[in-house]
Amino acid sequence: MRQAFSPPPPPPPPSPFFFDETTDEGLGKNDEETLEAEDKVPPECPRFLPFLLSLDPYSLITLGYIIAIFIAMEAKYPEEQEAIGNFLEVIATNIEYIAEQGAYLQELNDRRQEKIDAIEKEELQNEVKELKEALAKLQDQVLSCCPPSDQ
Repeated sequence: MRQAFSPPPPPPPPSPFFFDETTDEGLGKNDEETLEAEDKVPPECPRFLPFLLSLDPYSLITLGYIIAIFIAMEAKYPEEQEAIGNFLEVIATNIEYIAEQGAYLQELNDRRQEKIDAIEKEELQNEVKELKEALAKLQDQVLSCCPPSDQ
């Protein structure tokens, strides 16, 4: 059985592959740094979501650890901590399922739209081809009816 307040494992030794102290400096940063957190998510999202989604990966993990510690401190027995942990895992798993299903449906919609675009492009190309053929016939009729005056 797990211990309720076991100390965290020691940090891993430094990697021999990275010698620079600023290796992780750019993580979590992108061109959207100038946007406010509220502008990064739709307005219908809960109020805490812009804050969570604007965090870099290290801050997000740290916040998760802190919340886990506070929740675990409220539970008196390891069985309670485990039950709460299982409950939160169920929530997290379902959020992942919902997100994956949404991504899958978006991919299907994108594929469908690509097929529609390809069909529309082909139809437009066929129409252009028909118009060119019609224009060529009209030019032939005009030239056969009224020969050019320079002859």
